Amino acid sequence: MVHIGRATGLFSMPTSIPGIRLVAGLLCLLPPLATATDTLYVNARIYTVDATDSSVEAMAVTDGRITATGSRQAIQARYGASAQVVDLGGRFVMPGIQDMHVHPTDGGIKGRFECTFPDTASAAEAASAVAACAAKAKPGEWIQGGQWGPGLLEANKPADLLRTLDAASPENPVFLMDWALHNAWVNSAALRLLGIGPETPDVTGGVIVRDAVTGKPTGILLDNAAYIARGKLPAYTPEQITQALEYSIDHMAANGITSFRDALTTERNLAGYQTLAQSNRLKLFVGASLAWKSAWSSSHERETAIIEVHSEEARPRLDTRFAKIMLDGIPPTYTAAVLEPYNATAEFGTQHVGELMIEPDVLAADVTRLDALGLTVKMHATGDRSLRTGLDAIEAARRTNGPNGPRHEISHAEMIHPDDLPRFASLNAAAEMCPILWYPSAAVDAMRLALGPRADRFWPVRSLVESGALVFYGSDWPSVVPDTNPWPGIEAMVTRADPYGKHPGVLWPEQAVNLATALRIFTLNGAIAGRQDNNTGSLEAGKRADFIVLDRDPFDIPPEQLGDVRVLATYVEGVKVYELPRPVSGTP
Repeated sequence: MVHIGRATGLFSMPTSIPGIRLVAGLLCLLPPLATATDTLYVNARIYTVDATDSSVEAMAVTDGRITATGSRQAIQARYGASAQVVDLGGRFVMPGIQDMHVHPTDGGIKGRFECTFPDTASAAEAASAVAACAAKAKPGEWIQGGQWGPGLLEANKPADLLRTLDAASPENPVFLMDWALHNAWVNSAALRLLGIGPETPDVTGGVIVRDAVTGKPTGILLDNAAYIARGKLPAYTPEQITQALEYSIDHMAANGITSFRDALTTERNLAGYQTLAQSNRLKLFVGASLAWKSAWSSSHERETAIIEVHSEEARPRLDTRFAKIMLDGIPPTYTAAVLEPYNATAEFGTQHVGELMIEPDVLAADVTRLDALGLTVKMHATGDRSLRTGLDAIEAARRTNGPNGPRHEISHAEMIHPDDLPRFASLNAAAEMCPILWYPSAAVDAMRLALGPRADRFWPVRSLVESGALVFYGSDWPSVVPDTNPWPGIEAMVTRADPYGKHPGVLWPEQAVNLATALRIFTLNGAIAGRQDNNTGSLEAGKRADFIVLDRDPFDIPPEQLGDVRVLATYVEGVKVYELPRPVSGTP
């Protein structure tokens, strides 16, 4: 007999028990004893997204962490008969999606509280939806909603749009955001309440579109003009904000998202996340991009106060080590800052290049300051001039603070001058491919009208990957995309064709990547950008059990069918947070 001392006394065991051997006086348990918290997921193709993109048959999870992966036989032999076993029926399993650019408050408010219509709606169709909402509204109550599409301004004169909206809601003020959440369409009642008239000046980074003859506002507000106006609308209550966030989180879980980044987190939205975290209702992991010099914020003083103590604002599953800066608008409204002039128009002339929302020297100082505080800075830049300015600011921060600061991000990274492409890797900057528009679409058509052939050289995904840059994914939901389902975007990244089949052709097909690269961009690369790759993004021992079960193996179907992939179940820290509802018996 061998006697082994323990804190609770002595016990003895024979030296010949199978699976147990003594080495240099130490006890080695082979296999280890299973505990009540061990769960074995078996009979699956588990695509790990590890260094070699390996696949395994089984995975062991203990207390929300992956403890082992391998063959079913090896895993079950190691953990014994007392572990709980979940047979996945041969399904495909992969890490959860990391969506690093969403606006959950906007998505939830739109889904629960606002007057909505599809972004393909004509002016008459949108007005019909508004009229129905106005019929139900109280006298004088604001009607908020959207989202009108990029073709609305092309198909209608702004003055006609104002008359259309006035007819739909003559008494109730109306405020409708567009597909990109950059611009607003309002009626005359709203203009009066917002104090916007012929003498109201434009703000930096914003435009009040006016009638060319009379100079009167037409009800179209671009970028900062829309943001500032929206800030004057009646605020949603804290309870409504929390409800909106829960709505969006459930929506994301249903699409296989296990971690996300709120791309612009104002003080009210931050409080909503904190409420959910404190009541143990935050199902997913959240990175909060704290607002910096944003027209959405109550004041820059409040922004600064929060950012200075950002670590104190963190909560379980809520990471506050991120900031967001807007640098420009978007190309279809001629508000992105570009290096070469837009196509000539009567309104903007022949030399219009947009404008920066923050001057280069000020931005460099801001990024350097935020970098020193340990914050990852996400910079919205849709034009090649704003993108270059963002990279210049990162370079300034590296010169001042050293090369080892956070990996800052260029959000959208759609329009990149060839000279700037290699700078991402050299500056340790990340390129966010957002939104999922790397295929022919109405949005690309609108950008082509503004920029000409330059719009055919957008989203150089493959070149960035091959340059060594970190490329990651963000949906920008509810802007542009109808939901947070990542699979149409994955299909488009692989095919560069419209996954919805509405627009023929391909967009810059040389920039397509293979499926393995796309899945890494949507999983592990997002975890790296989210500063949590030690904990998630791949299915490896030691990481959280954040994974999804799919209805098919994406490697076994034609690329043109990737957009049809569906999530059967989503797990976060080993807990199922979503399961696809089963059809009711007897229904088709």
